[in-house]
Amino acid sequence: MPNRLPAAGLSAKNKGYFAAIALTLLAACTHDKEARQRPDATAAAPAAGSTKVKLSQLNVFVDMSGGMQGFVHPVAAGATGSGFQQTVTELLSAVNAQKATQPAYYFFKESTPADARLLVPSTYAAMRSTVSGGLKNAARGSELPQMLSEALKLQAKKPGTVSLLISDFIFAPKDKGQTWDVKTFIKDALNEVEPAKLAVSVFANTSDYRGNFYPGNRTGPQKLNGEQVPYYIWVLGDPALVAQADAGLLRKLASQPQAHYNVDFAPAYAVLDYLDPTGSWMVPTPDAPGEAPRVVFTKKPTAGQPAEAVIGLNLSTLPPSQASQASLKTLHLTAHDAAPATLARVWPLAQEPAAKAQPALTKYTHFARLRFAGAPATRATLRLEMVRPAAAWIAGYSTNSDSNLKAQGPKTFHLREVLAGVDEYFANEPSAQRLFSLPVEVETRR
Repeated sequence: MPNRLPAAGLSAKNKGYFAAIALTLLAACTHDKEARQRPDATAAAPAAGSTKVKLSQLNVFVDMSGGMQGFVHPVAAGATGSGFQQTVTELLSAVNAQKATQPAYYFFKESTPADARLLVPSTYAAMRSTVSGGLKNAARGSELPQMLSEALKLQAKKPGTVSLLISDFIFAPKDKGQTWDVKTFIKDALNEVEPAKLAVSVFANTSDYRGNFYPGNRTGPQKLNGEQVPYYIWVLGDPALVAQADAGLLRKLASQPQAHYNVDFAPAYAVLDYLDPTGSWMVPTPDAPGEAPRVVFTKKPTAGQPAEAVIGLNLSTLPPSQASQASLKTLHLTAHDAAPATLARVWPLAQEPAAKAQPALTKYTHFARLRFAGAPATRATLRLEMVRPAAAWIAGYSTNSDSNLKAQGPKTFHLREVLAGVDEYFANEPSAQRLFSLPVEVETRR
């Protein structure tokens, strides 16, 4: 301020007068920069619009068919269990620790005249003992579509349920002539639920296998002695709940091959009005938790004088394969016609020079700069979206003949067709085609 009269030379009345002027000018000068002086005020928040659904129950299903005995065999004293036994017992322990979710445990088996049940209720202790100690009374297995259908029917009885299905997931219908139609079988099974209300994650793994392996193409058993054979953990449930389970319960499997269908990962994000902004705009405090962040222009940008804003993204909860450099290249804006904007640049935290001086930035893993060449007449919504990457590993795990795994290596009969059925089930669901969609409201103050 230009007035530098010493306070001692002012009367109490004049002091109050000049103080009032100073405060008024200060407020006018900082009106649209208020939040920029308070970096911590712009905190990373969950993706707006994604309702926080509560995970209330976990249902765990383990295939107890004879084909699983090679994974689940007795272990001699001092020996180590198979890779399957180690991974699954650890997962069961993690599920059991989720006391608030009321875990429930079931074995899959084939329905027979003597016992029509497809699901055999169990307990944590009994299931853990069976997996770690070996299947002693293996049954004929349920067919894959039946397993999916039964799990979905059961979880529909209690909203907030996520199901974990553990099996080799070999599609081997009783009628071999129906094998070609596997995609239809899978789609029909998933149709227990509307696509918008369902998400599927598939985690692949391999384990040493000891005993008779029963090929899906029915060419007769093959004796294996420690060769690697694939098995899978499928996660079914509400899109937001499956994302929670993937990021928490199944986080230890993050390095495994995986595929995700309609999973609502919803990474935390925020508009960072303190990071190198250009133009005249502000970010008002949200009226309620979960609201999309707003960019309010106090002066309308133009093509000659564009405005720029940076969005901070925390992609740490995404599976590594989904947040790869290749996936980041698919990041794009939608609905930009409503508010002329372009995505100018995307870069990781390691390339942000201001990170050392501004610790608030370290809550983000990536940044995206938006450039505005105009502003909407009324409030509009932009969306920052990432395309769901294709799971390239599926082709390498799939085979049309699994009769000689010793020579082939770890393969699963018709896996590509099985997962193509899942893909086709979600084909008309827009949210399944993207990894996330983050809204940003844009408006001009009049």
